[in-house]
Amino acid sequence: MLKSWWEKFVEFLKTREVLHTSLEDFLIKATFAAILILAIVWLLPSERPFEYRNLTVGSIAREEIIAPFTFPILKTEDELKAERREAWLSVPRVFEYRPNVPNKQTILLKIFFTELKDVFQKAGIPDTITTAAPPALDQTLADSILQEIFLKYNLNLTQELLNKLALLYAHQRLDSLHFYLAKGFAEVYSQGVVDRAKDQIPEQQVTIIENGKEQVVATKEVLDATEAATHIYNLLQNVYPDDAPENEIASYLIPAFLMPNLVYNEELTQERKEKAVHDVPQTRGFVYKNQRIVEENEIITEEIYRKLQSLAVALRERATLTGKWQRVKFYTGKYLFAIFVLLIPTLFLFFFRRQLIRDNKLLGMITLIFLIQFALTSLIGDVLKWHHYSIPVILAPMLLSMLLDASVAFVGTVSLSLIMGAYQGNDYAFGFMTLIVGTIALYSVQKIRNRGQMFRAILMIVVSYFFVNLTFGMLHFESTKNILTQFSFYLLPNSIFTPTAVFMLIGIFERLFDVTTDITLLELSDMNHPLLKRLSVEAPGTFHHSIIVGNLAESAAKAIGANALLARVGCYYHDIGKMLKPEYFVENQMGAMNKHETLSPHMSTLILINHVKAGLELAEQYGLPNAVKQFIPEHHGTSLITYFYRKALEISDPSEINEDDFRYPGPKPQSRETAIAMLADTVEAASRTLQNPTPQRIRGLVNSLVEKKISEGQLDECDLTLREIKMIKEAFIHILMGIHHLRIEYPVEATASETRESKVEATATASAATTPQILKAKKARVANPDGDNIQIQENAKAAQNENKNRRS
Repeated sequence: MLKSWWEKFVEFLKTREVLHTSLEDFLIKATFAAILILAIVWLLPSERPFEYRNLTVGSIAREEIIAPFTFPILKTEDELKAERREAWLSVPRVFEYRPNVPNKQTILLKIFFTELKDVFQKAGIPDTITTAAPPALDQTLADSILQEIFLKYNLNLTQELLNKLALLYAHQRLDSLHFYLAKGFAEVYSQGVVDRAKDQIPEQQVTIIENGKEQVVATKEVLDATEAATHIYNLLQNVYPDDAPENEIASYLIPAFLMPNLVYNEELTQERKEKAVHDVPQTRGFVYKNQRIVEENEIITEEIYRKLQSLAVALRERATLTGKWQRVKFYTGKYLFAIFVLLIPTLFLFFFRRQLIRDNKLLGMITLIFLIQFALTSLIGDVLKWHHYSIPVILAPMLLSMLLDASVAFVGTVSLSLIMGAYQGNDYAFGFMTLIVGTIALYSVQKIRNRGQMFRAILMIVVSYFFVNLTFGMLHFESTKNILTQFSFYLLPNSIFTPTAVFMLIGIFERLFDVTTDITLLELSDMNHPLLKRLSVEAPGTFHHSIIVGNLAESAAKAIGANALLARVGCYYHDIGKMLKPEYFVENQMGAMNKHETLSPHMSTLILINHVKAGLELAEQYGLPNAVKQFIPEHHGTSLITYFYRKALEISDPSEINEDDFRYPGPKPQSRETAIAMLADTVEAASRTLQNPTPQRIRGLVNSLVEKKISEGQLDECDLTLREIKMIKEAFIHILMGIHHLRIEYPVEATASETRESKVEATATASAATTPQILKAKKARVANPDGDNIQIQENAKAAQNENKNRRS
């Protein structure tokens, strides 16, 4: 039920008309416009732009500026950062005293030595010996003791150290080691051992909380683990000689038993530090109402600039406190601005690019390009807070130029420059930069056909960025260092990375929106393309015909300013359907019998018409773009296949013959390029039948064929003007005269007998010359199935008359 309702709703949208178009089409276009308007409004500043935004440090004030009300002077970001850093460090870190740690670790150390003596006693080691070393411990017993020590005290001793401990036990020096270790532990714990390294405590003081009482001490007065261990070890070195085993054993025991008794309280420390940072005042002094901020023609200093920025912030804050009516007026202005900015490209498309207005897919592509531009602008300027010179303002102009044309891209650039200037708070300089650099960028990539042109485009963008930045830097009295810094850090990377991104995005847009760029056309013009390779092998005559038609079309397209590359490439593929049945087309028969002689006119017509359908299927199979596929049906239009139509009239009752059955399905050419392809195809096929092709005959042939297409209405749906048609004919004549130029017949020496024989054969040759010429003209009727055989017949008659004159 829902599906049925939806189908009825869609049908209603398609059948209802609004402004001479369907309601569905109108809603789609209105949706694109609404999306762009909302995006522009979202991108624009949320409050009134500051009118003195263009004043920077070092520039000169053109007028006196008086404070409209009292406002505080804001500190700079560097000042606030430094003061907040100082406030952060001024708050001592908080450590909590753990009183049980010293007692616990002292007792644990005592237990360790007591158990160790018990183990040695059970192992049978005497506590008083006179030898240098006690009896060695059994291996199994030693391993058992070491494992127990590790499990209980997390102390990893070696058997060598265990033997040294046994030696100390035997010489009654174990208690002495325990005594001095305990003394060292007591000393460091009385001073305090913190649970982190000193280099992690940048503050000069720390706060120690003991039983709810706080004590602030210098950071240098407490010890970290390393300092405490060093203190204990130094104590032992003062008691024992350097080579005494006690020193080595202590280096293992101290880290194992020393635990910090001052534990860092991170939560309380963060809370106190954040409060201190928050309490740092953001202002320093006031500018009072009617106080002069800057005089006329005065240079803007750091102090004056800070006051102006403070005024801008104060104005924004006051704007948020205004009534609802003021906010409504402000946002109404933003929406009107967005509408008027979009009106510029809309009017241009309506009056000069009506085909783009009709194509919702291309309108969606334009909308998406601008949305990407706006999203990147907001990301860089609002989210990342980068310098506005980092915004890739040339992205949209370059994409529009490469995917559509330079005129559309330029109008889009004009609108974009207004939007970018408004985004920066009515910054004229940034809007001007967008307009100039965007214009240069769009024209630099209009005809990208090789790597050299790509690098040239990047170079042109770099140069334009440099000079625009230099211009405004000089106007604002900026230092040379500042100008070069802005160019090097922001504009130079922008001018390199943005074109690179555009070249990568082009392929995606081509696939998504079925748009064909010159890069794709160049790939298709490669004679090693699988489809052209197959055409040259399976239908070599058609392949040769397509190449010549492509040359004719390219020359004509250049003459009238059409897309010459598209015209040439489209002609390369316009007859690809013929290679499925190449033997039915004269250019591929190569002197063999014409198969149409055994077929009825209707069947021959179906075979000829079917090459259009077959060509479209091949184009779809090989993924040809739509711009190239249009050449396949449109180069024939709805032309009548006159030869077979008249043949059908001759052998059948004329009342039973339907003329539409002998016409190509069309459509008629919709663009200048496909119209040129139709004329070039007709002229090239007919020119093959010319006998003695003089310039006058070529001109007459071209004029008659083109006029015939015009009279049939085949060019009614394209944008060709009479002036352009005249230029097309001249381009055709120039190419055809080059193809059919006269050649010199070189003389050959002959014997006397050969001369006599030639005189005898002359009469027979003259009488027989007419027959093959007439046969050639008959074959050409099938070679030119668009109905131009009238001119071909005239050419044949002219040939007969010439032969008669030759006989006489």
